[in-house]
Amino acid sequence: MPQPSPISTPSTTPTILITPVTAAVPVGGGTLDLIVRVQAPDQPADQDVAHLPSPPKRLALVVDRSGSMSGRPLTEALRCVEYIASRMTPADQLAVVLYDTQVNVPRALAPVTSLNEVTQAIAGIESGGSTDLFAGWEAGANQLEGGADNGISRVLLLSDGQANHGVVDLATIEQHCQRWLAKGVSTTTVGLGQGFNENLMVAMARAGGGQQYYGQTAEDLHDNFDEEFSLLHALCLRQLDLTLIPGSGVIVEALGMVQRNTNGSYRLSDLAWGAEVWLALRLHISASGTAATRDLLAVSLQAKTLEGHIVSANAPLLSLPVLDAAAIAALPVDETAQRRLLEVAFAKASQALRQLAHEGRAGEVRSMMAEMQARFGHHPWLHDKLDRLRTLAEDDLEMMAKEVHYSAMRMYNRNVDKSEMAYSGDETTFPAPAYLRKKAEEGKGRRR
Repeated sequence: MPQPSPISTPSTTPTILITPVTAAVPVGGGTLDLIVRVQAPDQPADQDVAHLPSPPKRLALVVDRSGSMSGRPLTEALRCVEYIASRMTPADQLAVVLYDTQVNVPRALAPVTSLNEVTQAIAGIESGGSTDLFAGWEAGANQLEGGADNGISRVLLLSDGQANHGVVDLATIEQHCQRWLAKGVSTTTVGLGQGFNENLMVAMARAGGGQQYYGQTAEDLHDNFDEEFSLLHALCLRQLDLTLIPGSGVIVEALGMVQRNTNGSYRLSDLAWGAEVWLALRLHISASGTAATRDLLAVSLQAKTLEGHIVSANAPLLSLPVLDAAAIAALPVDETAQRRLLEVAFAKASQALRQLAHEGRAGEVRSMMAEMQARFGHHPWLHDKLDRLRTLAEDDLEMMAKEVHYSAMRMYNRNVDKSEMAYSGDETTFPAPAYLRKKAEEGKGRRR
């Protein structure tokens, strides 16, 4: 009897592009800004992402039920649990963990066979106690230990408060997130309401290899969960580590808030099919003398497939001509690199704005936003971001500070369509996958 043909799987080998703003080196030395882009292959036409079976998901929903969650915040959080459960299939597994001073597991990790079963598990939950955030998160991670390589194991932490009981040191919590990521368990954080500690929530997500979201209502957060599920469904590669090897006389400076591994490589966001992730760099280049060209940068990548296989890729060596200032000024500018570098500059500048907002210095906030408008207002997406920040500043400086932080993280860490269209307005309601949309405000979702 003839043997059945093996099922073919699409290649997951990415392409690495090094894209300088201008494709030349100053003869007298200086700086050159560029972006390194890691592009996933397109899904073959007969294996369209939308029709692929979703990778099995093992999720631990960790919900803050401390005293500050009393009333609407806890109600909204439990609505989020039900919404996430409604998006899962019998092939997926779900655990629900609740915490205040103590940790309770009303639903241990098990297949999602019935939404009603999940609803019953969280019925009658009341708030109370302090916030032992670390203990709750760790209990969620423990639920996921020992998962299969071909699935996705992720803690989704929903909290409105600051850790004020148990382990509260940020560096210690980050280390634990990193250790669990090495064991295959990642962390996504969701800041609820107004009082959450965005520094802690963002740091945990970055260290834990997940995403960071925030919102005030379940309706806002539904959009974030749609993004989370659509990204998990479309994942091609994860744990992407980029190694940079500069040429002689070249020093590499990473721009923006980047995550560097202990071996010196840079960790990028998980990568979806047909998308790209990227890193902004500045090369500091010595004088070239009589050289006609300069070898500037070699780039290599190591990543993991969803099945745990190692994938490696290399970029062609970046070698550019050496030209005088007049010749460089006459060269065309790469619009993609220029636009992305402007977004990184906006994210960096906005950190000072965030500090002023935290300190309640409303007049200085308005002055700085006027300066940022002059510098970044010609960029359509950044223009809309600034418009929304001005409105938030009039209503609530603390929430404006949180929006600044999450907007900055979006600039630094996001999947982009390889054929990204020019921004023409808030994309919250666009039919594109949620993880590719550019929003005027990160804390707001589409209205249903």
